[in-house]
Amino acid sequence: MKAEERKEIETNSLVHAVQKVRERVTGRTLYYVIGTAALVIGGILLYRYLTGEKSRNRDAGLMQLINADTAEKLKQGMEDHRGTTLGSTFKLQLARHLLLNEGLPKLGTDNSEARKQAANAVTDARTYYLELTGELKQKEEAALVREAWHSAAQAEEGLVGLPTAPGGTDSRGNVDKVVEYYEKSASIFPDSEPSKRDKARAEKIKANKDQFVADQKKIYAERPAPPSFDTPRPGIGGHGLGPLPGTEPPPAPKGDTSPKADAPTPPKIEVPALPPPPTPDPKKAPDPKPAETPKGK
Repeated sequence: MKAEERKEIETNSLVHAVQKVRERVTGRTLYYVIGTAALVIGGILLYRYLTGEKSRNRDAGLMQLINADTAEKLKQGMEDHRGTTLGSTFKLQLARHLLLNEGLPKLGTDNSEARKQAANAVTDARTYYLELTGELKQKEEAALVREAWHSAAQAEEGLVGLPTAPGGTDSRGNVDKVVEYYEKSASIFPDSEPSKRDKARAEKIKANKDQFVADQKKIYAERPAPPSFDTPRPGIGGHGLGPLPGTEPPPAPKGDTSPKADAPTPPKIEVPALPPPPTPDPKKAPDPKPAETPKGK
């Protein structure tokens, strides 16, 4: 009995509380409550939409980076995402491609046009790496910043002594910049082996600047053109090995052997005719042999 009374009292209290709330939430108060709830729900939905859209854009950008297998695609991605971390990643990949694939391996060629293209690739790579040293945050991406300084030093070093035009005396690279970039690379992770090597390289170049520049100019000095294999030369196949034994041509007679119209005709040598054979004497001719008589007759 007491339990039923207690339950009835609790029910009445709940009904009384609901009625009291309904009495208070009337007019403007009801609109405020409904409006606040709508704003909260709308904010949640908007946040979820923007988060999903950002995630989709990020995924599309990553797929674009994965499929960027040419310099043109890397440049396009760099422009599409300029000012973002993804755009800096595109620029880093482009700088690596220009320096390590199109630049340094082809600087030593004797073909002037190919060397010019390689030098332009190294110059562009140097520009991109120097830009990345300012775009990347050293506290968060110290390894990439060290790579950018190190690669910029390599590009600058490769351009020292290389003239802007064939036969020129200027230089595309500056030896002081080479030392500066190597030192900045060595200052990041100074206890690591790569940084120690960069520091040693900077000190070596600094101690021998003039010799370093002279050696670089010798590397890029114009070389005499190699002999053309189209020009025939004496010997087997035009390679100067000489003729095979026993196949030497006879020596040419001295003097001018070409026929001339007014040259004297050599005298004609007449050979005397041989005498006719002697006629045999019939008196001295031997008697003919008698004809043989057949046997049995």
